[in-house]
Amino acid sequence: MAFSDDVVKIMNTKWSYSNTYDVQIIFTERMKEEINWIDDIDGRNLNIFIVSVNTPDFSNTPIEVWVGGQYRIHNGKDELYRFSVTFRDSNQMELYRKFLLAYRLQKQWYFDDAKIKVILTKEADYVNESDKILMTLSDSMIEGVSNLDINNNNDAEVSEFTVKFKSTSPEIIQ
Repeated sequence: MAFSDDVVKIMNTKWSYSNTYDVQIIFTERMKEEINWIDDIDGRNLNIFIVSVNTPDFSNTPIEVWVGGQYRIHNGKDELYRFSVTFRDSNQMELYRKFLLAYRLQKQWYFDDAKIKVILTKEADYVNESDKILMTLSDSMIEGVSNLDINNNNDAEVSEFTVKFKSTSPEIIQ
């Protein structure tokens, strides 16, 4: 195969871009009410606040046993699916305060009242493509909310923070 054939293949490949995605965070009705989350405002505008998303690792605790002079191996139980979303904030840290309050409330509530669903959608990169759901992370909880970098030595910068989530049951869409 000639070098020029490889270049043609590379040029004709429809690469997936990492900056075309959509994130939906769906709170329970009780949580929405407590943190003052309004889907038509907060949910609709969420993607303009997102800096980055780190999807979960898919890994397990392996079963490795030495029997009869050789190893017997198998995948064990899945690890929790941990992922994070980094946000920019506005309106005197309004989004940060909502996620921080949700995190605090989760500690006191039953799981069904506190759980969150996160839907990651890969948006179309090329003409004639359609958006595809990459994964749905149901039964998620907020594992942590990062600190804020408050610093008078910086120029005027938009504040950022990261929310860490964990999920027990991601659904992967083919």
